[in-house]
Amino acid sequence: MEHMDYFLQIYGTLPRAGPGANALTRRALELMTGLPDSPRILDVGCGPGMQTIELLRATSGTVLALDIFPEMIERVRDRAELAGVSDRLETLQQDMNDMSFPPSSFDVIWSEGAIYFLGFEAGLEKVRPFVKPGGYVAVSESVWLKSDPPPEVVEFWSEYPEIDTVSEKLAVIDRVGYRQVGHFVMPPEAWTKHYYDPMEERIAEKEADWKGIPTAEPVVAEARKEIAVFRRYPDYFSYGFFVMRTPQ
Repeated sequence: MEHMDYFLQIYGTLPRAGPGANALTRRALELMTGLPDSPRILDVGCGPGMQTIELLRATSGTVLALDIFPEMIERVRDRAELAGVSDRLETLQQDMNDMSFPPSSFDVIWSEGAIYFLGFEAGLEKVRPFVKPGGYVAVSESVWLKSDPPPEVVEFWSEYPEIDTVSEKLAVIDRVGYRQVGHFVMPPEAWTKHYYDPMEERIAEKEADWKGIPTAEPVVAEARKEIAVFRRYPDYFSYGFFVMRTPQ
Protein backbone atom coordinates (compact mmCIF):
# COMPACT_ATOMS: atom_id res chain seq x y z
CA MET A 1 0.00 0.00 0.00
CA GLU A 2 1.03 3.59 -0.60
CA HIS A 3 1.49 6.34 2.00
CA MET A 4 -2.00 7.73 1.30
CA ASP A 5 -3.61 4.34 1.91
CA TYR A 6 -2.11 4.21 5.40
CA PHE A 7 -2.97 7.86 5.95
CA LEU A 8 -6.63 7.15 5.23
CA GLN A 9 -6.61 4.17 7.59
CA ILE A 10 -5.84 6.64 10.40
CA TYR A 11 -7.27 10.01 9.40
CA GLY A 12 -9.99 8.71 7.11
CA THR A 13 -11.64 6.61 9.82
CA LEU A 14 -12.03 9.33 12.47
CA PRO A 15 -15.42 10.82 13.41
CA ARG A 16 -14.18 14.17 12.10
CA ALA A 17 -11.50 15.19 9.61
CA GLY A 18 -10.31 17.97 11.93
CA PRO A 19 -11.15 19.90 15.08
CA GLY A 20 -14.77 20.80 15.67
CA ALA A 21 -18.04 19.77 17.31
CA ASN A 22 -21.72 19.75 16.44
CA ALA A 23 -22.36 22.50 18.98
CA LEU A 24 -19.79 24.71 17.23
CA THR A 25 -21.33 24.01 13.83
CA ARG A 26 -24.69 25.12 15.21
CA ARG A 27 -23.15 28.15 16.89
CA ALA A 28 -21.75 29.32 13.54
CA LEU A 29 -25.02 28.57 11.77
CA GLU A 30 -26.97 30.59 14.33
CA LEU A 31 -24.97 33.68 13.33
CA MET A 32 -26.66 33.56 9.93
CA THR A 33 -29.86 35.59 10.09
CA GLY A 34 -32.47 35.73 7.37
CA LEU A 35 -31.62 32.45 5.65
CA PRO A 36 -34.24 31.04 3.27
CA ASP A 37 -36.53 28.38 4.70
CA SER A 38 -34.67 25.74 2.70
CA PRO A 39 -31.15 27.04 2.06
CA ARG A 40 -28.86 25.45 -0.50
CA ILE A 41 -25.51 24.76 1.17
CA LEU A 42 -22.15 23.71 -0.26
CA ASP A 43 -19.89 21.86 2.20
CA VAL A 44 -16.35 22.17 0.81
CA GLY A 45 -13.96 19.42 1.93
CA CYS A 46 -16.69 17.63 3.83
CA GLY A 47 -14.53 14.73 5.06
CA PRO A 48 -16.58 12.06 6.87
CA GLY A 49 -19.42 14.55 7.16
CA MET A 50 -20.20 15.07 10.83
CA GLN A 51 -20.87 18.76 10.19
CA THR A 52 -22.69 17.90 6.95
CA ILE A 53 -25.27 15.86 8.83
CA GLU A 54 -25.58 18.54 11.50
CA LEU A 55 -26.32 21.15 8.84
CA LEU A 56 -29.03 18.90 7.42
CA ARG A 57 -30.50 18.35 10.88
CA ALA A 58 -30.41 22.04 11.75
CA THR A 59 -32.00 23.30 8.52
CA SER A 60 -34.66 22.23 6.05
CA GLY A 61 -32.25 22.80 3.21
CA THR A 62 -30.11 20.72 0.91
CA VAL A 63 -26.37 20.18 1.28
CA LEU A 64 -23.96 19.40 -1.53
CA ALA A 65 -21.02 17.63 0.15
CA LEU A 66 -17.78 17.88 -1.84
CA ASP A 67 -14.60 15.94 -1.15
CA ILE A 68 -11.70 14.60 -3.16
CA PHE A 69 -11.72 11.15 -1.53
CA PRO A 70 -14.35 8.57 -2.54
CA GLU A 71 -14.04 7.04 0.94
CA MET A 72 -15.26 10.29 2.48
CA ILE A 73 -18.17 10.60 0.06
CA GLU A 74 -19.23 7.06 0.96
CA ARG A 75 -19.08 7.84 4.69
CA VAL A 76 -21.18 10.99 4.26
CA ARG A 77 -23.82 9.04 2.36
CA ASP A 78 -23.88 6.30 5.00
CA ARG A 79 -24.22 8.84 7.81
CA ALA A 80 -27.01 10.65 6.02
CA GLU A 81 -28.87 7.40 5.52
CA LEU A 82 -28.56 6.53 9.23
CA ALA A 83 -29.68 10.03 10.23
CA GLY A 84 -32.68 9.93 7.91
CA VAL A 85 -31.62 12.99 5.91
CA SER A 86 -30.26 11.37 2.74
CA ASP A 87 -33.12 12.79 0.66
CA ARG A 88 -31.61 16.28 1.11
CA LEU A 89 -27.96 15.31 0.57
CA GLU A 90 -26.09 15.59 -2.71
CA THR A 91 -22.46 14.54 -3.08
CA LEU A 92 -19.65 15.41 -5.45
CA GLN A 93 -16.26 13.72 -5.52
CA GLN A 94 -13.98 16.50 -6.72
CA ASP A 95 -10.78 18.33 -5.92
CA MET A 96 -11.82 21.69 -4.44
CA ASN A 97 -9.27 23.35 -6.73
CA ASP A 98 -11.48 22.27 -9.63
CA MET A 99 -14.76 23.64 -8.25
CA SER A 100 -16.81 25.41 -10.88
CA PHE A 101 -20.44 26.30 -10.21
CA PRO A 102 -22.71 28.83 -11.85
CA PRO A 103 -22.65 32.25 -10.18
CA SER A 104 -24.88 32.63 -7.12
CA SER A 105 -25.52 28.89 -6.80
CA PHE A 106 -25.62 28.70 -3.00
CA ASP A 107 -27.13 30.48 -0.02
CA VAL A 108 -24.32 29.20 2.22
CA ILE A 109 -20.81 27.89 1.62
CA TRP A 110 -19.36 25.93 4.52
CA SER A 111 -15.85 24.59 5.10
CA GLU A 112 -14.65 23.22 8.43
CA GLY A 113 -10.91 22.70 8.63
CA ALA A 114 -10.50 22.40 4.86
CA ILE A 115 -10.19 25.86 3.33
CA TYR A 116 -6.44 25.76 4.02
CA PHE A 117 -6.03 23.34 1.09
CA LEU A 118 -6.74 26.34 -1.13
CA GLY A 119 -5.20 28.90 1.22
CA PHE A 120 -7.40 31.12 3.37
CA GLU A 121 -7.46 34.18 1.14
CA ALA A 122 -7.39 32.24 -2.12
CA GLY A 123 -10.17 29.98 -0.86
CA LEU A 124 -12.40 32.88 0.14
CA GLU A 125 -11.84 34.47 -3.26
CA LYS A 126 -12.57 31.22 -5.10
CA VAL A 127 -15.93 30.54 -3.45
CA ARG A 128 -17.20 34.13 -3.45
CA PRO A 129 -18.76 34.01 -6.95
CA PHE A 130 -20.70 30.87 -6.03
CA VAL A 131 -22.57 32.62 -3.17
CA LYS A 132 -25.81 34.50 -3.76
CA PRO A 133 -25.86 38.24 -2.98
CA GLY A 134 -26.34 38.50 0.78
CA GLY A 135 -25.38 34.84 1.19
CA TYR A 136 -23.03 33.47 3.81
CA VAL A 137 -19.62 31.81 4.00
CA ALA A 138 -18.50 29.98 7.16
CA VAL A 139 -15.01 28.52 7.54
CA SER A 140 -12.82 27.29 10.36
CA GLU A 141 -9.15 28.19 10.04
CA SER A 142 -5.97 27.85 12.09
CA VAL A 143 -5.07 30.89 14.21
CA TRP A 144 -2.42 31.95 16.67
CA LEU A 145 -3.66 32.58 20.20
CA LYS A 146 -0.36 34.04 21.46
CA SER A 147 2.26 36.14 19.73
CA ASP A 148 5.30 34.17 20.94
CA PRO A 149 4.82 30.49 20.04
CA PRO A 150 7.70 28.15 20.98
CA PRO A 151 10.04 26.98 18.20
CA GLU A 152 8.47 23.50 18.20
CA VAL A 153 5.07 25.01 17.45
CA VAL A 154 6.46 27.35 14.78
CA GLU A 155 8.19 24.41 13.11
CA PHE A 156 5.02 22.31 13.25
CA TRP A 157 3.01 25.03 11.48
CA SER A 158 5.75 25.85 8.96
CA GLU A 159 3.94 23.81 6.31
CA TYR A 160 1.01 26.22 6.55
CA PRO A 161 2.49 29.73 6.61
CA GLU A 162 -0.97 31.33 6.41
CA ILE A 163 -1.69 30.61 10.08
CA ASP A 164 -2.12 34.04 11.65
CA THR A 165 -3.88 35.97 14.38
CA VAL A 166 -7.65 36.37 14.45
CA SER A 167 -7.31 40.07 13.67
CA GLU A 168 -5.24 39.33 10.56
CA LYS A 169 -7.80 36.76 9.39
CA LEU A 170 -10.53 39.37 9.80
CA ALA A 171 -8.45 41.77 7.73
CA VAL A 172 -8.30 39.18 4.94
CA ILE A 173 -12.09 38.79 5.07
CA ASP A 174 -12.45 42.55 4.63
CA ARG A 175 -9.90 42.62 1.82
CA VAL A 176 -11.68 39.93 -0.18
CA GLY A 177 -14.89 41.96 0.02
CA TYR A 178 -17.03 40.15 2.55
CA ARG A 179 -18.86 41.70 5.48
CA GLN A 180 -17.86 40.27 8.86
CA VAL A 181 -20.77 38.63 10.69
CA GLY A 182 -19.11 36.95 13.66
CA HIS A 183 -16.28 34.74 14.82
CA PHE A 184 -15.15 32.63 17.77
CA VAL A 185 -12.21 30.43 18.76
CA MET A 186 -12.66 26.71 19.23
CA PRO A 187 -11.98 25.36 22.76
CA PRO A 188 -9.37 22.62 23.32
CA GLU A 189 -11.99 19.87 23.60
CA ALA A 190 -12.92 20.54 19.97
CA TRP A 191 -9.51 19.08 19.09
CA THR A 192 -9.69 16.05 21.35
CA LYS A 193 -13.16 14.45 21.64
CA HIS A 194 -13.81 13.59 17.98
CA TYR A 195 -10.30 14.03 16.58
CA TYR A 196 -7.19 13.38 18.66
CA ASP A 197 -8.67 10.94 21.20
CA PRO A 198 -9.96 8.57 18.48
CA MET A 199 -6.77 9.18 16.49
CA GLU A 200 -4.73 7.84 19.40
CA GLU A 201 -6.98 4.78 19.50
CA ARG A 202 -6.43 4.14 15.80
CA ILE A 203 -2.66 4.51 16.19
CA ALA A 204 -2.69 1.96 19.02
CA GLU A 205 -4.61 -0.47 16.82
CA LYS A 206 -2.27 -0.15 13.83
CA GLU A 207 1.20 0.65 15.19
CA ALA A 208 2.41 -2.89 15.88
CA ASP A 209 1.19 -4.28 12.55
CA TRP A 210 2.76 -1.40 10.63
CA LYS A 211 6.17 -1.59 12.31
CA GLY A 212 8.92 -1.83 9.70
CA ILE A 213 6.72 -0.77 6.77
CA PRO A 214 8.44 2.26 5.17
CA THR A 215 5.24 3.80 3.82
CA ALA A 216 3.29 3.26 7.04
CA GLU A 217 5.67 4.25 9.85
CA PRO A 218 5.85 7.94 8.80
CA VAL A 219 2.05 8.16 9.02
CA VAL A 220 2.14 6.99 12.62
CA ALA A 221 5.05 9.33 13.44
CA GLU A 222 3.32 12.34 11.88
CA ALA A 223 0.08 11.63 13.73
CA ARG A 224 1.85 11.19 17.07
CA LYS A 225 3.78 14.43 16.54
CA GLU A 226 0.61 16.34 15.69
CA ILE A 227 -1.10 15.13 18.84
CA ALA A 228 1.94 15.77 21.03
CA VAL A 229 2.38 19.36 19.85
CA PHE A 230 -1.24 20.17 20.57
CA ARG A 231 -1.27 18.51 23.98
CA ARG A 232 1.88 20.42 25.00
CA TYR A 233 0.84 23.81 23.64
CA PRO A 234 -2.98 24.13 23.47
CA ASP A 235 -2.77 27.77 24.60
CA TYR A 236 -0.79 28.87 21.54
CA PHE A 237 -3.00 27.91 18.60
CA SER A 238 -6.47 26.72 17.70
CA TYR A 239 -9.06 27.08 14.98
CA GLY A 240 -11.13 30.19 14.60
CA PHE A 241 -14.63 29.91 13.16
CA PHE A 242 -15.37 32.84 10.85
CA VAL A 243 -18.79 33.72 9.47
CA MET A 244 -19.06 36.34 6.73
CA ARG A 245 -21.59 37.60 4.21
CA THR A 246 -21.48 38.79 0.62
CA PRO A 247 -22.82 42.26 -0.23
CA GLN A 248 -26.52 42.35 -1.15
